[in-house]
Amino acid sequence: MKRLIFKLTFIALTSVSAINFAYAQSGLGYYIEVENPAAFVQALTALNESSAAASTNTRTGLSVAVANGGGAATHFVSVQGSTLDDIDRLRQTQATSQEFATFTSAIRNNATPAAELVFNSLGVHNGKASVVTSPNAYHWHIHLLVTDMPAYLEALEVLMEANSGGNVYMHAYQTFGTGLGGGNLVVVNSANSLEELLNNNQGYDEFIENTINIRTPIANGIYQTITNWD
Repeated sequence: MKRLIFKLTFIALTSVSAINFAYAQSGLGYYIEVENPAAFVQALTALNESSAAASTNTRTGLSVAVANGGGAATHFVSVQGSTLDDIDRLRQTQATSQEFATFTSAIRNNATPAAELVFNSLGVHNGKASVVTSPNAYHWHIHLLVTDMPAYLEALEVLMEANSGGNVYMHAYQTFGTGLGGGNLVVVNSANSLEELLNNNQGYDEFIENTINIRTPIANGIYQTITNWD
């Protein structure tokens, strides 16, 4: 397990829905309430098969809500890169892309934005990305406001070790740009099935006791991957 040693200043963030970015390092997340899913997928496919999308060092993922509490989003689009520089270049491409403008126009009356954010890997994970092989994997995202990040991540590594026998990939991300007053961390658990995902529950009582004074739950939800475009 890779241990993170860092010193960062965290900004205040708002509540968000679940995200399908389980294997990414950096990216943008868009939460959307879709009226006509088939038309939305068609427009998103056209965008990601365009020359504008091919010119960026990113991949796009689409997931559908399985259970996300009171969240309005029915779908989530994640645009993933190896670094934040990749995301910066993507934004520059989008600003002048006719293909992106066409996509925006096509979904205007079909998709209502719910939220968006920037995410970046903290380098803390259990090293088990390879166990998740299904193209329609499940992802459980737990959003938190953490006041002592080093202490929380240390406790999280202990929790990951306690669940090392399961077929679940666990990864922690810092989140940015989601507004005032909300979370700064999301922990993503990913598995091939709901049974594997929800049975990854060893050591949680001790973990919660050790972190209860340094973290506030913001939101959590389970999403399932529909497709990815490289």
